[in-house]
Amino acid sequence: MLRKIFALPVAGLLLLSGCRSGNAELEKQSAEILAEMKKLNTRLDLLEKQAKQNADIRPELKKINAKLDALDKRIKQARTVNQPHVLGPVPPDRNKLSRIKKLPPNPTDQQIIDYIRQIREATVGQTVFSNTDPQLSLYEQIGPGHLHLLLPYLNRDNYLSDMLPKLVGETDKELVRRSLKHYPVLIKSVVLKGWLKEMKKEIMALFKMPNVRVYEIRDCIPELVQTPDELKIVTDVYIHKPDGFLLLDNLKLLPCVDLRQLVNQAWAEAQKKYPTDEQAMIVRAQHAIKYGGPNVEAVKYLLKMLMSDQPGIQTFRKQIIIPFLTPWCDFPIYDQARLREWYDKNADRIVFDPATGKYVVKK
Repeated sequence: MLRKIFALPVAGLLLLSGCRSGNAELEKQSAEILAEMKKLNTRLDLLEKQAKQNADIRPELKKINAKLDALDKRIKQARTVNQPHVLGPVPPDRNKLSRIKKLPPNPTDQQIIDYIRQIREATVGQTVFSNTDPQLSLYEQIGPGHLHLLLPYLNRDNYLSDMLPKLVGETDKELVRRSLKHYPVLIKSVVLKGWLKEMKKEIMALFKMPNVRVYEIRDCIPELVQTPDELKIVTDVYIHKPDGFLLLDNLKLLPCVDLRQLVNQAWAEAQKKYPTDEQAMIVRAQHAIKYGGPNVEAVKYLLKMLMSDQPGIQTFRKQIIIPFLTPWCDFPIYDQARLREWYDKNADRIVFDPATGKYVVKK
């Protein structure tokens, strides 16, 4: 339990990636904090073995967290000063990345931390990312057996998260179990290692957490959900969380799901709880039309979004709403100005025609 409390705050060290190598003072401070962390971990291991209470450790945790917070502020300031403003797409700096020295056999903890810092520093300012970038192979060289050092970086470094399954070994099983609460990205490793059923209790608990990212836990649904209680847990996430719509493709695989009732309930909840979240509302409306229809109100909502002048809606118009509505109606959805005039005249007469499977204007 102590390590769960400890792992999340040390994420402040991630911000070292924003500093240049010349920031010797910041690096010295981070090294000092690392030393304190190691001492504390030793005490934590001893306490776990002896099954003692952890109250005497908490003051020291608070002190280290305070130091990390102060260091975070200074590193953010250094990043702002040292990083010039760049316009346009910035690909990986392959030159800089190629100069990073390989890790030696059996590297020390400090060597691995320095190695990660160099990769992250070389990535600062990059705006274009792909699955062929050098950072992936560089992280792969770390190998398994060092998960305790990687945890603080997982929620901030997509490259490292992508390579994680190759960096988790059998000896990491219990650390993975204890860390799932703070690092749901570990689920991918759990699945690939075949630990899913063993850690079912911990994974199901994630669905109840208010701040968990649904994207990271959705693929576990078909294998884990076996009882009515478990089904209720995951469907509640779909219905009530703004990003719960990401679960639908996985929920559809469960034979016991009443899809029509589910999407309509979620659409109704969305209108009450987060009507200003355009992305969530648009996807909920799509689900209601496709799986819970006919639903004239959801169609009207999408038409209103097409007529909206809100910043950002234009992207939704082109990429999401128009392609979705095209097979469902023959309304003038491609012409925003014309659609506005047309909608004012015909909105009250929009109905669903079961003969054509489209939404039409009632004559």
